[in-house]
Amino acid sequence: MTIEPWPRPNYTTGGPRATIALIALSSVKLPDPLPISRAKHGMPVSGDGPSSIVLAVRDRAEGSEQFHAEVIAPFVGLITGDLGDDMIARARDAQHAYVIECELDDPDDLGHVQAAWALAKCVCEEGAILVIDVYAARAHYADEVASLPPDRRFDVMHEVTLFFDEQPDGTLAAWSLGNCKFGRPDLVLLGVPTEGATEAALLLRDVAATLADGERIEPGDLVTTPDGRTLVATRFLPETAPVVAVEGDALLLRPA
Repeated sequence: MTIEPWPRPNYTTGGPRATIALIALSSVKLPDPLPISRAKHGMPVSGDGPSSIVLAVRDRAEGSEQFHAEVIAPFVGLITGDLGDDMIARARDAQHAYVIECELDDPDDLGHVQAAWALAKCVCEEGAILVIDVYAARAHYADEVASLPPDRRFDVMHEVTLFFDEQPDGTLAAWSLGNCKFGRPDLVLLGVPTEGATEAALLLRDVAATLADGERIEPGDLVTTPDGRTLVATRFLPETAPVVAVEGDALLLRPA
């Protein structure tokens, strides 16, 4: 089986660095080197992605307090919310963390994302208990990651997470996390009526998919919604909506 990099059919140059970080927790020491297989785990055969991935191992034995503070504590709420109390108890007992990272300048394919998940799939097959997708703010059961088909197609909703929270005026704020994996900004919608949550989710999903495909949206650009409305992209200012938890640059999509 030959695994080709996920393409970006509408790739436009000039984007920032793409960044991905996955953390796999394990209670047992895994083989070194890991038995990574291109065909079995979905490692692409070409492109810059595979050579750009860095795998680092953190061991609790090197300093338990520091291990907990840097590897476990920042993600306690995330793991509990996504995987439940039983899994957070197991995470607190983890002895090893396998940190998979990549930074790649303006990539013209998504092979780096594939390569990161290929390593995570291998780590989970060898005994990890869960995987934290840092920039998408999501935790996955190890068996879910281990069962990822190596020849699967790109799925934007596996890479990006959508969040909603109520604003003081009773409307919703909606935003994405994870677009930095593609070297693209996250997206924010404000003033969403509660009955419009589904429509907002579809809009964020569809725009995130176009960004993953390689398109760029800059402040001042216009975006057309599925129902024909026109939105304009502006730079999101965190102080205007403290409930929105995005890091780095993000774009607010508002009525034109």
